[in-house]
Amino acid sequence: MAKQDAAFSIKSDVSPASGASTSNADLVNSKNQVIISSEAYPQETPKKLSLWRRFLGLFWDSYVADPRERKYIQKVDLHLFVYIMFGYFIKYLDQTNYSNAFVSGMQKDLNLYGNERNYLVTFFNIGIIIGTVPAQMIQMKYVRPSIWIPSCELAWSFFVMAMAGAKDVKTLYALRFCVGFLESCSFPGYATLLGSWFGPTQIGKRMALFENAQGIASMFSGYLQAALYKGLNNSGGLAGWRWLFIFDAIISIPIALWGFYAIPDLPSNTRARWLTKEDREYGLERMESFGRAAPTGLTLKAIRRVYFDWHIWAFIFPYLTVAMMNYGNSYFNLWLKAEGYSVVNINTIPTAGAALSIVVALASGIFADRTGKRKTTVSILIITVTVGNILLSVWHLPKGVLMFSNFLLFVGAAAQPIIISWGQEFAQHDAELRQLLVATGNIFTYSFNAFLPVILFPTYDAPHYKFGYQSQIIFGGLAFIGVFLLDFLVKRELFVPFPPHVSAPLTDVHRSHKESRVTTSGLVVLVTDTNEESSHNNAPREIVANV
Repeated sequence: MAKQDAAFSIKSDVSPASGASTSNADLVNSKNQVIISSEAYPQETPKKLSLWRRFLGLFWDSYVADPRERKYIQKVDLHLFVYIMFGYFIKYLDQTNYSNAFVSGMQKDLNLYGNERNYLVTFFNIGIIIGTVPAQMIQMKYVRPSIWIPSCELAWSFFVMAMAGAKDVKTLYALRFCVGFLESCSFPGYATLLGSWFGPTQIGKRMALFENAQGIASMFSGYLQAALYKGLNNSGGLAGWRWLFIFDAIISIPIALWGFYAIPDLPSNTRARWLTKEDREYGLERMESFGRAAPTGLTLKAIRRVYFDWHIWAFIFPYLTVAMMNYGNSYFNLWLKAEGYSVVNINTIPTAGAALSIVVALASGIFADRTGKRKTTVSILIITVTVGNILLSVWHLPKGVLMFSNFLLFVGAAAQPIIISWGQEFAQHDAELRQLLVATGNIFTYSFNAFLPVILFPTYDAPHYKFGYQSQIIFGGLAFIGVFLLDFLVKRELFVPFPPHVSAPLTDVHRSHKESRVTTSGLVVLVTDTNEESSHNNAPREIVANV
């Protein structure tokens, strides 16, 4: 087989005519079919599922897993996944709270009437850019994620609290840089942990929920700032926007402390106290059954190998352009301010967009997981955001249309987690590539974020920008091209040649159950589930290639 590490092994050398005892997975029938077997880890025989459990399984996969798998996944969900949700919540809360503070008195108190708002973003982004790759090297080779990530979270929480005492914008610039530098470990680290513990048909919806914890953070920050402005403004001699930084830090610290317990590191080296010895063995077998490689350490040699290969660049192109087409929703509150809305409404109205983002992200993640149609899902989201950017480019439209257009931009946040889960799938045999996909994508994203918003959305032009939304249309078009290019390259690589005695290509497809969507040159590739009652992704499967 051309790919020695491929997840499926060809078993075409056994025939009923040989007289050998054969299982269904070893049979080559008289129609000259080659059957490829994917050996799954041992599992319990599933019972007939109730209608209610099947219904819940439409939304969350553990409900339709066998009892052993269900118990294991529930443990990982309740500890690691819930922690990651809260961890990314505080990461995004502490990253974007400046925006709520800016429109709630900080601009006036610190006399920020130039481009200072965008420079606050720039200094944060510079910290992220400088810290990302070193943070991943430390996490992979020197310090366990269960120690490294919570320690960074604690440190940046104290810098956020210090922002409450800033007397000038230069102090804020320095503190924002420090927060960004420390936060550089979090997003790539969280994504790698998810990719290390969940299978191909489980990761999409979790990645969508994880990344859209930012939507929850945006909603919470808006409501919190509105409440602090009404209840604590000038209390204790502090303006309401200063209290926001203090409360954000108070919220962040206990979540960071929980991380020391909740993060299980990786299946290959876990010491989590909430996993039994049997759980650890099961988890390792489970990842091996997916063909998920364990990390060996992120060395300079490994970094060179990854960066001189096409996979990471094919991933970064759509990852980056999808992020860049979403700049516009960050300026919704400035439009509301220009329209004369109250401080409370300026902080709360955008939370409806964040809620929309969460719903769309979950629905998109579930659809992409169940169908494997990641290209189609992302393309629909790109088109939706592009419609919003086109309307905002026209600008001279009724107020209600502009409000609607701003809300459409929030839909785009659902695209990036699907691209990330896509990357975790095609890189599952290469732990170092998996680790660097999101880390490198973040470096490029924050590099552009460091200067492009200043150019495209200058504060002094708010809320009507000369070419801000027009540029978002271009980025949307590039994202569309990038998604189709990634899909083409990945599918091309998945073609695996048959053994010498078989003269047809084999297509190794997404390993979800009961799938039959690949047809090329007369070749029909089917993925079937051997047990009709088992719809989780770890049941024994076969691929039958008609040749």
